[in-house]
Amino acid sequence: MPSHRHLTPAHQQTLLRIFEHHGAQPIEWADLLHLIEGVGSVVEEEHGRYKFIVNGEHHVFARPRHDKLTNAEEVAELRNLLERARMTP
Repeated sequence: MPSHRHLTPAHQQTLLRIFEHHGAQPIEWADLLHLIEGVGSVVEEEHGRYKFIVNGEHHVFARPRHDKLTNAEEVAELRNLLERARMTP
């Protein structure tokens, strides 16, 4: 389990799910936004795109069609952002 002091138990659970994601269980968009807002910031841009900023690192994501992150490539990009920002479990 992640031990980042500033993470709530819900944030910790979401972070763990991102790094253990194998496509079987989708990651809820609301949970993801809650995590990123808790450790950084989210800037809503045009056309359903969101810039996630964590520890000076950033990446722009498109909001998933069904409010669930299931695409393995998108999850890998999210993991990469969190790894660069030193937010790993």
